[in-house]
Amino acid sequence: MQDQILERLGLSKGEVKVYSALMRLGEATITPLTNESSVTKSKIYDILEKLIKKGLVGYNIKKGVKHFFMNDPRKIIEFLNKKEEEIEISKKEIESILPSLLEQRKFSSLGRIAEIYEGFNGMKTIREELMLSCKKGETMLVLGAPKIANDKWEGWLLEFHKKRVKKNIGMKIIYNSDAREYGKVRTEMKFTEVKYFQEGINSPNWIDIFPEAVMISIISGETVISFVIKNKEISNSFRTYFEIMWKIAKK
Repeated sequence: MQDQILERLGLSKGEVKVYSALMRLGEATITPLTNESSVTKSKIYDILEKLIKKGLVGYNIKKGVKHFFMNDPRKIIEFLNKKEEEIEISKKEIESILPSLLEQRKFSSLGRIAEIYEGFNGMKTIREELMLSCKKGETMLVLGAPKIANDKWEGWLLEFHKKRVKKNIGMKIIYNSDAREYGKVRTEMKFTEVKYFQEGINSPNWIDIFPEAVMISIISGETVISFVIKNKEISNSFRTYFEIMWKIAKK
């Protein structure tokens, strides 16, 4: 548990091993520290140097030999504060060049109609990008929303809806019949309408229809693959198909 917390703070696995070993030993030279941490001698010097720079480890010299020890644990808070400052600086730097990056992204995608995104992070990124490209008052359509997607990613999906509602973007969802528990949550959201397919229709795949793009997501085992088509005419044809399905779907 302690090691996991230290890793989440941004320490590498090697740094955590050495730091934890010093916690147990109190003070040590290289050989016992290598044995206790299970880190090879060729790597431990580099790791110790990094921990010293971060203010987490110190050393003294006795008879010409370095003895390493863990610094006051409150140094971890100082390390985090410094990290937060660096992140804030990086954030401001990115914000300053963001318009340029967005313009480059827009330019590089000109003429590219179809794109493929593999994995949750890829799907998450492009879905949010497409949603944010919608204008206030426009409506996003979701066809065949599967229960398995909500089971896997409900936390992120709820955050997605918060951003959507804040931007005044509507959504009409046709859920699979087994996903009513999630559909009920959506009916409480602003700008949101929900219906369901008839019993027995439970596809693990779904289609997101945006004003000028369509995203087809397929869950395969532990991953998800998303196909994006950026074309207004194709989007309109999918919207027509959605409206047909909306009329026969149940509330």
